[in-house]
Amino acid sequence: MRCVVITGVSRGLGRALAERALEDPHTWVLGIGRSGFEHERLRLRACDLSRPEGLPGADELRPLLEGAEEVVLIHNAAVVEPIGPIGELDSAAVIDAVNVNFTSPMLLTNELVKALGRYPEKTLYISSGAANRVIDGWSAYSATKRGCEEFFAHLAQRALVEIVNPGVMDTGMQVAVRAATFEGQERFHALHERGELPDPATIAAKII
Repeated sequence: MRCVVITGVSRGLGRALAERALEDPHTWVLGIGRSGFEHERLRLRACDLSRPEGLPGADELRPLLEGAEEVVLIHNAAVVEPIGPIGELDSAAVIDAVNVNFTSPMLLTNELVKALGRYPEKTLYISSGAANRVIDGWSAYSATKRGCEEFFAHLAQRALVEIVNPGVMDTGMQVAVRAATFEGQERFHALHERGELPDPATIAAKII
């Protein structure tokens, strides 16, 4: 049996990844996040990734992974907010972004490796093009994504790691982007208006 550990399985790309993985009858999903969905092979460990102290540690993860001959770890959960100029960012929102996009993936990976006593058979970090280019107002998102890419580049020296840029898609994150104000935002509105945002299920199929 394969266990796929996925953060943020309640909606968007995370749910699509989980549903796609569960099409294999020899796979179960351990969802890490605030909520999940009903499936006989989905196990949810509820926690708020913006509060990393609530993440499961190695001792808790060990029995949750029992029976898995192969473990795949997918870091999907992310927040794009706060969007705005430096000097006007909400401090609490910046802390949440750092915790969800950066601190929680590092801690969860570390505890999972401890629990397994080996590296996962594969680790995927869902990143963004924003990790490697400047987008007006996206400093918190870009910085946290780029920082976590560096962490997983270090892991890749010892284990099988893929850093995935899935591109834009029709998720709640794009709703937040369209609701914000920043230079270049019209491109995201245009993609939505023209119906050019892919469905998360299409992207998930390619990733899986």
